[in-house]
Parts: sequence; structure tokens; C-alpha cells
Amino acid sequence: MTIDKDSFKVRHKTVLSENNADLRDPKFSSNGNRLILTVYAKTQIEGGQAQTQMQSYFSTTGQSWSGKNSFGKNGWWLWNHDWFGSEAYGFAYNQSSNTLSLYKGDPTRTMLLHKNAAFCLNKQGKGYPNESTILFDDEGNASVFLRRDADTFSAQFGTSKPPYTKWNWHDLGIYIGGPATVALNENLYIVAGRHVDWSSHQFTTKIWLFNSKTKTLSELQTLPSGGDTSYPGLVIEGDNLYVSYYSSHIDNEARVYMACLTGISELTN
Repeated sequence: MTIDKDSFKVRHKTVLSENNADLRDPKFSSNGNRLILTVYAKTQIEGGQAQTQMQSYFSTTGQSWSGKNSFGKNGWWLWNHDWFGSEAYGFAYNQSSNTLSLYKGDPTRTMLLHKNAAFCLNKQGKGYPNESTILFDDEGNASVFLRRDADTFSAQFGTSKPPYTKWNWHDLGIYIGGPATVALNENLYIVAGRHVDWSSHQFTTKIWLFNSKTKTLSELQTLPSGGDTSYPGLVIEGDNLYVSYYSSHIDNEARVYMACLTGISELTN
């Protein structure tokens, strides 16, 4: 693994802000002709309560950006989304109801409820489903990796075929926070996220190879990380896997790092 501090340079900078709001956990996606940014806006209102809203911005150049578009219900967080055809799909969660629901639409316009309670405490018997990453193969089959923060804290792997109203779930047996994934082929995935050693309460960001046939995770790498760390982004280019993530292992200050892992094509053998 190599980390090159000089390979990435700022080409252009745009600041998106909103008065009296905390814009949290931005995510990028593309529908083929627009770069879309979704954020979660948290605003304190009278009485000390928080008003939350999902928002989006888009750009066709990467330099000039649209005004904000608000969508979704207060208290529901559409953590991530991916496109299949002309529709975006993503799971939103609500902590108080211990429920994860699938939304469909266009985040620059509106996202509507598509499958209520696709995963929830009442049906699966497993609490607080929240952050997730979803992706589609060429046939439209969906796969999702899901974080949980209750009872056993074990992450889940879910699959569904169009029209995504029936979901099958498999318990992965370990904790994965802020999951991110890319597919190597129809059965192999690279998965990354926060790992917790419960015996020592040590936090690290790890990378695994996941086989969807055998439902097994094989650890590939523990990135230089510790303390407050997670939220990787994954891009495969040629034989390299680029990983962005944040960590506070150097001086207890959260900083963003970029790692490059080589030899990715060998994993499919």
C-alpha cells in the first residue's frame, strides 16, 4: 500500500452553505450528465428540538452549482443512493422507529417511498439499521451493505431483484460502520468501513473482500487509522484501488487520507 500526498491537487473550490444549518455527510452521485451532491441539513428550532431535512445540489460542470432542493421527511436520513437507469434508489433510516425504508426517484427533485420497512426491528428482530451502500449490476439486481448500532451490532448484506419490494438479508457477524463497496464481478465485492475491536474498543478502518455466494468476508487491509475514523470512498482504476477516508490516529484531529492498494485484479483469481 502506498500513500502519495502530492498526487491530488485542488483544481477548483466551491462553498455551499446555509444559514443556521449544519450540512452533514455529503455524498456524490452521477446520473450520466449531472454531478449530484446530497447532504443532510440539521437546524435547531425553538424548544431545543432539531429540524432535519435531506437536500441536494447539482452541477453539469463541477464548477457552478444549482441552488438547494429539499426532499424527504423530517427525521429520515437518506444516507446514500445509486442510479439504475433513470431512477435513483436509496435507503433512508429513522432511529426512533428502528426502521430502514427504500426510496426511489431523483434527489434533485423528489424521492418517494418505494418499500416501507425493508429492514426493521419488528420484522427482522435486529435493531437500529442506519448507514448503507447500495449498488446494481447490469441486470438491475440490487445489493446493499447495512450498518447496525444495536443488540449484536452486526452488519447485514441484502439483495433484491426488480421491482425491489422483496429483500433477502444475511447477517455478516461483524460490525461495519459507514460501509462502502465496489463490485469486482457478479460475486465478489470490495467492502470498506469502520471496524471495532470490542475487547479493546479500538476503532480502525478496514477493507474486506466479500463473496456473495459463500457470504464470507476476508480481511484485505487495515488502513493507518484509529480513534474517530470511517466513511471510506472507493474507486477502482486499472489494477489500483483508491481509498479516501478520515482518521484521527496521528494527533487526535480528524483528517482526510488517501490510500492506494495495488494488485486488485489478482483478487478475482
